[in-house]
Amino acid sequence: HGNLIIQGKLGGIAMTDTTINEISAAPVCVNRKEFMKILGCGQYTADKIARQSGARVEIGRRVLIYMPKVNQYLSDVTNLK
Repeated sequence: HGNLIIQGKLGGIAMTDTTINEISAAPVCVNRKEFMKILGCGQYTADKIARQSGARVEIGRRVLIYMPKVNQYLSDVTNLK
């Protein structure tokens, strides 16, 4: 389908006609450390991508990255629509 999907360490489960009850194991939000691992880059670049994509979520002192926004942002900037 041509979509760029960034998935966490858990990967994902493919949907087929026979497995309608399985859901994707990709996390919706990840912390900054996991985000750096997923992207394969340093903290500065990971934070820059999180901010530019609008995916940075602050809950108290915790900072999480909302992966669906990151996926959409990377898809848009790489023209993989």
